[in-house]
Amino acid sequence: MAIAGNLHYDECGIEAMFTAMKQADNPRVAYNAAWVLSHLSKEDKRIYLLPHYEELVDMATSAELCFRRGLILTILTDMPMDEPDGKLLDFCLTHLAAPKESDGSRSVMIKLAARMCKPYPDLCKELTLCLDMMPQDSSPSIAAAKRNALKMIRK
Repeated sequence: MAIAGNLHYDECGIEAMFTAMKQADNPRVAYNAAWVLSHLSKEDKRIYLLPHYEELVDMATSAELCFRRGLILTILTDMPMDEPDGKLLDFCLTHLAAPKESDGSRSVMIKLAARMCKPYPDLCKELTLCLDMMPQDSSPSIAAAKRNALKMIRK
């Protein structure tokens, strides 16, 4: 947390951390860098990571991700979304019920999907169908994410 705090308004430091996160040859370094970036302030994420939005989406939707997908998805939740990103939305809708994904990643996918779908009634219906098809005996984090997503899209 101290490292994330020290990076506040540090463009060069955040760029270096982003570069370290892309180091697929050293998963431990990549994981640690992703953890730090996921704990930056929303303002720092928007200022310094928004130019890398497409790269972050590519990493989040990659099958070869060498650390927890939830870290990248958490970074993306703090990004402004004027329009839904088709690739990210499709990935979230497809994988939010996938048992091979961690509960944390699936919870963040549900949150992201709800944010992207909210302005579009047809997408809200599709998300509702996806959420209704999920097992009722989900973990507490998944159940809470489902409840919150349904509240968000029904407003």
